[in-house]
Amino acid sequence: MLRRTLLVLPLATMLSAAPKPAAIPAFKEGLDALSARLWEVATARFETALATPDLDAPGRQTILLRLAETHIRAGEAAAALKILEDPALAGHAELPFWKGQALAASGRLQEALAELDGPAIAPTAPNFREALFTRAALLQALGNSTAALEALAILTKDKDPATYLRARLESADILLSQDRAEDALTAIPPVNAKMTPRQGARAELLRAQAQLEKGEHKAAEGIFSALLAKAKDDPAAKAYRHEAAVGLARAQLAGGNREAATDGLIAFIEEERDSPRVGLAFPALLDCLPATPTDDDVILTRLREWCLPLVNRTPALMSAGSGGGGVYPAAPPEDNELATQALYYRAVGLRREGSPASKDLARRLLIRLRMDYPKHPLAERALLEGARWDLADGRNEQAAAALAALDGSNSAPALRAEASISAAASAFAAGDYALAASESEKAAGLLDGDTRRGATLNEAIARLAAGDVPAFQKLAADPALQGAAKTELEFERALFLAAQRDSTALPTLDRFILDHPDYPRLAEARLAAALAALESTPPDPVFATAQLDSLSPKQAGELPPASLALARIYVAGREKRWANAVEIAQGFLTSFPSDTRRNEFRFELGNAHYESGDYNDARLELAKLAAEAPDCPQAEVALLLAARASALVATPEAKKESLGLFDKVITRNGDLADAARLMKARSLGPADAAKELLPWFQQMKKAHPLRLRVGLELGDALFNSAVTDPVPLAQALKIYETLLAELPPDSRDRPEIEYQRGRVLEELPDPKQPTKKREAEALDVYFSVLQSASRQAPADWRWVDRCGVKALSLLERAQRWDAAIAIAVQHSKLASPGAKIAEGRAKELKLKYMVWDEE
Repeated sequence: MLRRTLLVLPLATMLSAAPKPAAIPAFKEGLDALSARLWEVATARFETALATPDLDAPGRQTILLRLAETHIRAGEAAAALKILEDPALAGHAELPFWKGQALAASGRLQEALAELDGPAIAPTAPNFREALFTRAALLQALGNSTAALEALAILTKDKDPATYLRARLESADILLSQDRAEDALTAIPPVNAKMTPRQGARAELLRAQAQLEKGEHKAAEGIFSALLAKAKDDPAAKAYRHEAAVGLARAQLAGGNREAATDGLIAFIEEERDSPRVGLAFPALLDCLPATPTDDDVILTRLREWCLPLVNRTPALMSAGSGGGGVYPAAPPEDNELATQALYYRAVGLRREGSPASKDLARRLLIRLRMDYPKHPLAERALLEGARWDLADGRNEQAAAALAALDGSNSAPALRAEASISAAASAFAAGDYALAASESEKAAGLLDGDTRRGATLNEAIARLAAGDVPAFQKLAADPALQGAAKTELEFERALFLAAQRDSTALPTLDRFILDHPDYPRLAEARLAAALAALESTPPDPVFATAQLDSLSPKQAGELPPASLALARIYVAGREKRWANAVEIAQGFLTSFPSDTRRNEFRFELGNAHYESGDYNDARLELAKLAAEAPDCPQAEVALLLAARASALVATPEAKKESLGLFDKVITRNGDLADAARLMKARSLGPADAAKELLPWFQQMKKAHPLRLRVGLELGDALFNSAVTDPVPLAQALKIYETLLAELPPDSRDRPEIEYQRGRVLEELPDPKQPTKKREAEALDVYFSVLQSASRQAPADWRWVDRCGVKALSLLERAQRWDAAIAIAVQHSKLASPGAKIAEGRAKELKLKYMVWDEE
């Protein structure tokens, strides 16, 4: 089915109907920018127009409405709603329509629906047709397809042919979503209807989809094939080539031709690999994958090839709490639709393959997706694993003194063995597993019978913890270790796998629990299985909850209260039940105020407050923890999270406190010091941020992992701090030139830096002509980026597109129309998301200024 959008306004229609205040050049320029979809330019022009002296009331209303429209189209619904609340617009006939559009864009669908009712859809209301179309789209989005069809039914009787045809196509789309293929075919305008080329192409697509829905896969295949062939030369059909390719594959699948569907989709994805809509093809490609594919399946192979190679990012933080990892600044994600889709669907495909290794890799791929592309919608399906395993279990106090006193003495063997056992327990708790194994072996040599078997069992556990698997296996094979001892070793091996975060830990523990339902340490096994489920990739909080809920009150009482409570907190965190996490942490701290793991709970309490949006309580709890336990493992993370929470409280006092907390993290000079510096700068105004970042950048070594990011943020701060003083601009220019000099010629970061450099040059006075700006140099920078992209496609097209827009803006501002058209044409030839806009702008300029291509 076609995806529907809520904002269904045809731009040209709305602009032509808008009244224009007379004699305000900025308003005309704003309309031009709006037509060119240069939202930021349009916003600036309309705001300039609003400042026109002696502006009359109708003129102000017109400009305000166009400014609100610009914000809506730019995806800035909140800004639009703020403008629409201006008292000057009270009672304006267009107000309900635009307010409905802004509410829809902000996701407030029910409120939008209320606005687009009554006067907004009266036949005499401005934009009433668009109001009805938007109302139908809102009703469909809210699941009320019947009401959506009723709204469109009014428009299917409209005397305007364009409205009538559009309403029928929209109705057919909705009918298909209701599995009413026959009714959809009736709603689709006939082939001989006087439709636009775009409407005709859409009608054919809907007709093919309806045939496929009816089970007429041969007929559907023919229509999809014809539409796809037509898309090679016909711009109208090309708009639906993705849907046609997917439809063709699904029709082939329905006819049992899996191979043709697979080959066709792979070829299409390769052809459209840079398209932002390439993701439409991946669900169908997954449908082509066998139920149990082999690891060399052609689809899995191609998915692997489409994934970008793993690159080193900003160092990850080993979290001391469930939210600690989130406070380390990651490198800005770089959009890559093909790689994102490939990561996700490769993970799903590998899971289907079913081997433990494939499942493990699939989970890791989902983690990578969430890390690399956090803003992508697919990230909502992949769960981010915050790896955290706590090995402290409150074992015996260190007994090194007893060992020193008794070792080598003539004391009774049992007494010396007891000392070795105590020393082994102490060493094990301290993480010195080799010493624990040695002391346990010594104790076994002094003992016999069951006590000897117990010491040997401890030695095997210590060998396993030390990673000496051969020694462990040798001890496990000892004929003397049978029955309960054998089971004990099997359980310890499962715990070892969990401690190593081995992918087989969870299934091993699950199998152990099923095979040994009467095991004395079953409660510990269930707790370990629950934690392993939370540590798995992706986490499985449902399984973890089932294990914890299976504990009887007696079994729960056998477990360390801290371990059980933390497990329940972790489950609540994975399920985003932060209020429950707060309740559990507070309950434990009240019941066990002197527990050795109290600081962990204090951190989890503060983190839960933070994640739930209760930033004031978060900052109080976390700052107090860091102040009272500055040497605890959670202190540094707590300080940084407290600083972030204080900044988010957004009062002057809290902001001042946040700066002090950031400074404390910086002063500690620990793993998070650089993160704190960057976050502190981001919370300051531009001038203060520049003062914070400049000395840091100047003393940074070239190899510092954050040098590029700090340099970019410093340049931005300098740029934004330059109001009338050109000195910060000159400093920013030097920063960007330094960064460029340090990068290789083919660096993927060059386009972004060049764009920022050009932006600075646009504002810097020309030293030869101080009354002018260095716009010629800026234009050269932007043009160079476009030229470079035409020779070799960049990793990220965003900055190339922005350079194209900037270059075009400079030329249009200078009214150099021939050059502007040339730039737009060159931009349109790139394989970038902005190329289509550039192509459209070139056509508009040619028509407007009557500039024709040479024959």
